[in-house]
Amino acid sequence: RSVSGRPPVAEVMVPLVATVSEIDMLKEVIKSTAQRVQEEQGAKLTYRIGTMIELPRAALMAGPIASTTEFFSFGTNDLTQTTWGL
Repeated sequence: RSVSGRPPVAEVMVPLVATVSEIDMLKEVIKSTAQRVQEEQGAKLTYRIGTMIELPRAALMAGPIASTTEFFSFGTNDLTQTTWGL
C-alpha cells in the first residue's frame, strides 16, 4: 500500500519503440510475465504499459502508438539526438 492507502499502480515504460507492431509484441511479453508473477506470488498486480517516444519514426507514428498503449512520454533529449543523427 502507498502512503495514500491506495494500492500502487506500476507503469512499465518500453524504450525505443518505433512501430505499433513492436509495442504490441512487447505488451504480450509484459502481460504474460505479469500473469506468471501473479500466479507464483498469489498477488494481484496493477500496472499500465506505455512507451517513450524517442525515435523520429515513433514521433511520426505517435497517434497509432497512442491507440495501443495506456500512456507515452516524449524523450525530447533522445528524440533530438536521433533526429540529428548524433
